[in-house]
Amino acid sequence: MTVRPVHPRDGRAVLFPVAGHPDRFRLWMLLQLLDPSVFGDHGDMIENRHRLNQLVIRRSKADACRPDGSTLFARRKVHTEARTMAEAESRFYDALRLYLNDGFNLAKNQGKQGNALGFLMTIFQKIAASSFAAVRRTLERRIINLTVYEALLCDRNSDAAGREELLAEARSLLHRTRAIDTDILGKTEVEGILSELRFKIAKALSASDASASLKRLEEGSGLSDAGGGNGEEAAEEAVRVALPEERKRIRTLLDQFPEEDETKVRTLVDALRTIWAQDAAEKVVIFATYIGTVDLIERQIKLQFPDKGVVVLKGGSHENKQTAEKRFRHPTGPRVIVCTAAGREGINLQHSRILFNFDLPWNPMDIEQRIGRIHRYGQQFTAQVYNLVLSDTIEGKIFGLLNAKLLEIARAIGKVDDEGNVAEDLQVQILGQLSEHLKYDELYRDALDDPQLVRTEQELTEALRNAREANNVVFELFQNIDRFNIADFQQFENVLPSLERIVRFLGDHAEVAGDRLVPAGHQRYDLVKSTGEMLARFTLDRDEANRSEDLTLLGLDHPLVDRALDASRKLDAASLGVVVPGPDGPGVLTWWHIDTTGARGERRNCVVVLGISPDGQRKPALEHVGVKVLDRPGRSQSALNPDERANLLKQGILPMLERELRHRDIVRNGVTFECELIAWVEVSA
Repeated sequence: MTVRPVHPRDGRAVLFPVAGHPDRFRLWMLLQLLDPSVFGDHGDMIENRHRLNQLVIRRSKADACRPDGSTLFARRKVHTEARTMAEAESRFYDALRLYLNDGFNLAKNQGKQGNALGFLMTIFQKIAASSFAAVRRTLERRIINLTVYEALLCDRNSDAAGREELLAEARSLLHRTRAIDTDILGKTEVEGILSELRFKIAKALSASDASASLKRLEEGSGLSDAGGGNGEEAAEEAVRVALPEERKRIRTLLDQFPEEDETKVRTLVDALRTIWAQDAAEKVVIFATYIGTVDLIERQIKLQFPDKGVVVLKGGSHENKQTAEKRFRHPTGPRVIVCTAAGREGINLQHSRILFNFDLPWNPMDIEQRIGRIHRYGQQFTAQVYNLVLSDTIEGKIFGLLNAKLLEIARAIGKVDDEGNVAEDLQVQILGQLSEHLKYDELYRDALDDPQLVRTEQELTEALRNAREANNVVFELFQNIDRFNIADFQQFENVLPSLERIVRFLGDHAEVAGDRLVPAGHQRYDLVKSTGEMLARFTLDRDEANRSEDLTLLGLDHPLVDRALDASRKLDAASLGVVVPGPDGPGVLTWWHIDTTGARGERRNCVVVLGISPDGQRKPALEHVGVKVLDRPGRSQSALNPDERANLLKQGILPMLERELRHRDIVRNGVTFECELIAWVEVSA
């Protein structure tokens, strides 16, 4: 038996977003919090999934409402801005498709050995779908890396002349592609870059590095756009994987690169000009997958709208995200934020109502995650989303085909909105299921040599049919919204008492640390150091937190609460405890978290409360008081010294706990358990 002290978390409701195939174990664990008697383990949940409708109501954002019945979320409008490529773009795109087809065909002929090449081509195909600027950036850096790689091979073969010729070519490429001057300072800079490249690429010559390179390519070519910049780096650095005469092929491709502004860039600039002509203070969110595309957008906005400002979110820590969000949110801050996949989670941008998807990830659920940054609680206006699409590219054609198929389904079942578009809830539900029935990488790759999309349409039709059937099954498992009674929800409307308990906990923790938690108005609090320095300001009012820039919303997921909980968990059992006056003489009230594992691996969790007198006798009356004892005012000195506390725990409480677990049949033959002491309250006379 293991005893570990932690601090309890308290809550009365669990919200679980289910889009498509949920994480079954996580869902089961959440259901255990609501009613641990419904399912024995997550396997039982799958076998007897009809019981889910006892606990789960499936609702979309369109259905969600406040306790008074009013709409909780603003609506959203999604617009597709479709354009065709300019003539020069079309020529470059055709040449790039030929390059990709050659790579995929060679990869197929090489069997397992061709996996790395296939991943590499997939990355290039995705980058090309983002912007031509991004693919040019990656090709330029790749040809430099390949040149240095071949120079190192010459060095290994004692070919000094070949090495110097290739290094000279690499220097020339660096000067040209990175716009570095050829003066003494520029040459010094190029030599520094070249030295770093030689060191990095030398590692790629070792056989032990091959598996790492393959893994990096595989991760960079994954379905989600989360790889972003990592995919670009993987394509640049995978020098061990190459087509025959690839440097020559890349030079030919780059010679055909269109020099005029990209069609999607012109579309975006025109749209921004129209938006700011109507409201110069409008805030705009732009999503793009790859760093090369993000740099392109940032450069163009600074060039075309120098007075608007732009902040870029490429990745980094949560603190970096919050800093970028705060700059963008400030009324006088930048009017534009450009995000890679790093901005798809962890930031709230609902103070903006306009979002552009400059490129479209292959998995359409990634687009839904992007939209969720502005279409969320606190959005006051209809969220306007604009998808920029080149309709004559493979990606544009498949995007159009998917939307057409979704519209067919929506019309067939009467799920279209007032403007004749697919209803928002159906869109999300079907796309969520579609990921389980479609391999997007294969769909887009195979479409390269299927220009009429005949096979692609067949595969997409079948996948959508399966997704719709799966979605119907999900609705059968969960309660219909019609059975939801708003009156049942209204009884949980007032969550203020629970929030005030968090405030008290945070205040006690601050006091121990030498700080103070000071009321600063209605449901407002300041955390202040003993020196008077302000550490944080927060509120319990969600709407006020959304309106005010210098206020954060306090809850269990607030960083201050997380840190306080983490510090509490690190306390040993002897350090836990609080002393309060009691209703029925002295005693000790303890709370235990019990985690059991059955013979088949099934796990269950529960909390057990034990009351005990100082002489080791059970005190049921104290257990009936429970957490209400914490509401009693005042504190007094503990009547037990550390040795007496440790002895009472070891000789009295732990044996009593084990007997209680067996009496309740929580622990029986074949069941092992761990217990965690989560609270210790001494009750004085």
